[in-house]
Amino acid sequence: MQNRVMLASRNRKWPAWLAAVLLPLLLSAYSSQAETLRVAVPDYPPYTYVQDKEITGEGYRAFADIMAELGVQYHAEAVPHFGRSLIDMENKQLDAMLLATESPERSALAEYSEPLFFADWAWVWLAKRHDIRPDSQQFKDAAVVSAQMNSNIYRWLALQQYQITPGTSNIRGLFNLLDHGRVDAIMLPALTATTLINKYQRDEAHYKIHKHIQLPYGIYISKTYLKGHPDFMQRLNLAIKKYNDKTINSVADKTETVAPKN
Repeated sequence: MQNRVMLASRNRKWPAWLAAVLLPLLLSAYSSQAETLRVAVPDYPPYTYVQDKEITGEGYRAFADIMAELGVQYHAEAVPHFGRSLIDMENKQLDAMLLATESPERSALAEYSEPLFFADWAWVWLAKRHDIRPDSQQFKDAAVVSAQMNSNIYRWLALQQYQITPGTSNIRGLFNLLDHGRVDAIMLPALTATTLINKYQRDEAHYKIHKHIQLPYGIYISKTYLKGHPDFMQRLNLAIKKYNDKTINSVADKTETVAPKN
């Protein structure tokens, strides 16, 4: 009986006035869902991370401010790294990656924005290892190193022919490889390294940190998304520039307040 009632309900004709009211609302709801920017956000404190079940970090807050400036709705999903994100983007299940460094694989599927930040990739090793010289050819040829798997750093180390060993897909576990003597050195963003050392109450004097290369951190937007929003990249880059200018001016104002001119 219940099935017959449901069937009868489906076949019932809606009054013209009700259809005229409901149809625009339904189309608007569908359009809003379709326009939502789907964003993958990796675990890279202090830039982006999860705290109290919420995504946060200075990079994520900057992104939220920029999206508000653009009036763009978004759905952010926390991921350990971007390893799966490229597949999701290729399958049109993802529109953006925040924050990211550039790579040919990523650039084949997405366009790269103006930088939001600049990050230093850094070597980290135990301070007691006085034989470690990360800029030497001997280090490159003989030292066993690691980085977060599926990351751009891991890919870069392999391309540069370092003696890289598989480690962990969780960036927070890299220090365990170092502490337990499984590797001679690890590479990760310098600010991430100091953040993790402080968060897990490690002895800062126990480690050496050497900045190796500085790279931009930006936002990748899928080319599929941009086909439907051809002006989005230009608007995004202008909003990033405006945000960065505002941030620079804010820092300058604080500096003058702390150290006023004579």
